[in-house]
Amino acid sequence: MTDYITSLRTTIWRTSSARYNAARRLKRKELFSTISLAFFSVQTIALAVIQKIFSSKFIAIPGLDDYATVVSVLAGIFIIVISLMEWGSRNGSNADALYKNAEELNGLQRTIFLDIAKSNAGAAQNWDAATKTLEMYEEIQGRCDINHSSLDDRFFVAQHRGSPEFSKKQISWLEAQWVSFLWFLSSIWYYLIFWAIAVAAMVPVVTKITIV
Repeated sequence: MTDYITSLRTTIWRTSSARYNAARRLKRKELFSTISLAFFSVQTIALAVIQKIFSSKFIAIPGLDDYATVVSVLAGIFIIVISLMEWGSRNGSNADALYKNAEELNGLQRTIFLDIAKSNAGAAQNWDAATKTLEMYEEIQGRCDINHSSLDDRFFVAQHRGSPEFSKKQISWLEAQWVSFLWFLSSIWYYLIFWAIAVAAMVPVVTKITIV
């Protein structure tokens, strides 16, 4: 029975850690969403101020005023898109739900540690207790209707590739770094694209009003 309990403990450890990772990933996504909304709001205001202050230069350069207006509209579109994405995905509330579920699973894992310790100390093995623990695991896991992604689990395994439980997977250091990079980038890559487009769009405006 000890082998079964140990295997169940590993499963719970893996699930809870993957859900911790998912909560961290979603919190990061929420943070970048907030930063992006602030960034594009400031960009829209800054363009309006620049067009007012340097109005003579915008008039002197054909098409520059229209171009700045288009960039301002683009920033407004990004604000709407990000707001709708954040509202639809509910990243903050999902992260909280995953975190609470991971905490419950961690509590169950500590109970299993105690059962294993008792077994190693020579206490009588009880399959009923093992069955009850499994049922508790299934119940706690089922309370959270949001699941972690496979990348959250891969990131956890890559982090603990040296542990006896995962040594058979033979994950190299390079592979672990690649998984870590993908996990970090997975929640923010489109925000980075939005930022790059916004910055690139501002370059012609800034360079032309400073040259003239």
